[in-house]
Amino acid sequence: MSRSSSNQEKEKRERIKSLLKQIGIGLLIGAFVAFLIRFFLIFPFTLETNEMSPAYSSGKRIYFSRFVDRSNLYLGDLVLAKHPTQHGKVVFSRISGKPGDTVQMKNKILFRNNNPEDVSGSGQGFQLQFEDKRGPFPASFSGRDNSEPLILKDRDYFLLCDNRDSCSDSRDFGPIPIENILGKAL
Repeated sequence: MSRSSSNQEKEKRERIKSLLKQIGIGLLIGAFVAFLIRFFLIFPFTLETNEMSPAYSSGKRIYFSRFVDRSNLYLGDLVLAKHPTQHGKVVFSRISGKPGDTVQMKNKILFRNNNPEDVSGSGQGFQLQFEDKRGPFPASFSGRDNSEPLILKDRDYFLLCDNRDSCSDSRDFGPIPIENILGKAL
C-alpha cells in the first residue's frame, strides 16, 4: 500500500508540475501577444491640451492603430501626426482634406472643393464640434481664418483641430504628408 501511495503522490506531483508548466507557458504567450499588440499594433496617447475640445478634453487617453494608409483614412478621422516643424512634438487633429482636394479658409470656415464644411451637423460628413470664441482675423493679419486656395498633393492631408481658436494645425504649418501620420484613433 505504501508503494501505491508513493506512486499516487508522484503522479500528483507530476500533474501539478505539468499544470504549472502549462500555466507558465500560457502566461508567457499572453505577455508576448500583449507586447506585440502594444508596441506594433496599438498605442495609447494622453491629451495634454484642449485642442480637440469639446469632443476630447485634456487628460483623455486615446488609443491609436499604427496601420495607416490611404485606403483607411477618411474625412473626419482623428489622427496623431509628427509635427512638421517642431521635432519631437505631435499633433492630434481631424482629417479635413485629402489628396487632390482644394482647401481654403474663409471667415474661419473650411471650404473643401468649394463646399463649406458642415458646422451645423445637418449636412453630409462629420459634424464639426468647436466653440467659436472670437471673430475671424483679416487675411492681412493671419492666414489661419482666411487663406488662399490650396490644392493638396498626392500624399498630403489637411488637419484641423476642433478647438480652432487654441491650437496649431495645418492652417499654421501646412499639409501633413502621410508619412508623418503616426496613427489613427480607434
